[in-house]
Amino acid sequence: MMKRMLIIHPHWPPSNTTGVHRVRLIANELEQLNWKAVVLTVDERDIEDELAPDLKQLVSDHVEVIKVRANPVRHLFGKRLIGDIGLRAWIPIRRKAQAMLASQSFHFIWFSVPSWYTPLMGPGLNRKFKVQFGVDYRDPWVYELAFSQKGLNRATATVALARLLEPLALKNVGLISGVSDGYLEGVRRRYSFLSQANFLTFQMGFRRADHEVHLPNFTPPFAPKARTYIYAGAYSPNWQPLFSTWLKALAQLHNQAPLHGIEFLFVGTGNLELPSIQSQAEELGIQSIVREIPERQPYLEVQQMLRESDGALVIGSIEAHYSASKLFQCLVTAPRVFGFFHKASEGREILEACQADSFYVAYHPEKAHEQLQAELQSAILQFTDPSSHWEPDLAPLQQHTSANNAQKFIAAVEEAIGYI
Repeated sequence: MMKRMLIIHPHWPPSNTTGVHRVRLIANELEQLNWKAVVLTVDERDIEDELAPDLKQLVSDHVEVIKVRANPVRHLFGKRLIGDIGLRAWIPIRRKAQAMLASQSFHFIWFSVPSWYTPLMGPGLNRKFKVQFGVDYRDPWVYELAFSQKGLNRATATVALARLLEPLALKNVGLISGVSDGYLEGVRRRYSFLSQANFLTFQMGFRRADHEVHLPNFTPPFAPKARTYIYAGAYSPNWQPLFSTWLKALAQLHNQAPLHGIEFLFVGTGNLELPSIQSQAEELGIQSIVREIPERQPYLEVQQMLRESDGALVIGSIEAHYSASKLFQCLVTAPRVFGFFHKASEGREILEACQADSFYVAYHPEKAHEQLQAELQSAILQFTDPSSHWEPDLAPLQQHTSANNAQKFIAAVEEAIGYI
């Protein structure tokens, strides 16, 4: 008999948020493992962010999708009071989940965070319907603030609220999974009552076919007659120090011997809390070779940019548990990859296993600034030299395919539901 999983996640294609893909990749594989994926999500008409309709073609036909309408954004004195889609849709999602669980047979309920609110309904659904549930961490719920974030501000309030909500959401949880051992170790350490829960780590992973979709009517926004090296992804407070260090190294290199016919393009890096990439480039005098498109771009367009670029940048966090999830899409699509993130990150192990670390610079807080700058400048020069050797062996990536990840996930799920 095929088992059934209720996946509760507010974002689903055509939503263009990052969190769509980890959930989508697993859902697509479940039928091969004798599980039926039923996704309960929010109608795209209530998503505020720009949509990416092309993403629908990446969802397998056997995934059943149920949509509910979210409440409108609430304002107070002209300012947004309640805007988070997980919060706006919490009551409609819970109401629909209860109706589905009451009328249909399900064997497991799965949440992925963020959104930080939907998992709060897990304990109640488990208690009422006797269906085990799991919570998956794409990002840490409780985390250390960057120095620039500390004080009486929204970031501090967000972490304080996380410390209050997280233990409520994890009560009676059967499975806790995540992209990083560091994320899960923090959860274990905070809550002794989780001693009976299963824990599982698996990387973001990838499905190669997703990265081979060609959009015939899309032309990458590259500068004409320039070799283009692209960073596509987020830019957050714990990443800002490495971005700043990398840009300063590029500026020193450019001032010593101007780099011609090259452009570094940063896409989707807009963050109102931080100095923009473009403003930093202008302050450093490298605006002729650095350009930023701060708005998040559609996923399949980004894949095409990576394929048609001359190389991809993966600049990460100062945190040791940074998972470097974007490494997979970059290794599969881009002609070469430059890495700059913490030396303890699992991303370093992936690059080394694939013999793809020729242009990797390890960050460590104890490394002298002068040494780091010298290593970055040398790596940038090699990376932008078309004659530099780079022939990775991608066979080790096979263990991180969505099919393999789904097998690990379902094994852990089936172990967890054995305790019901």
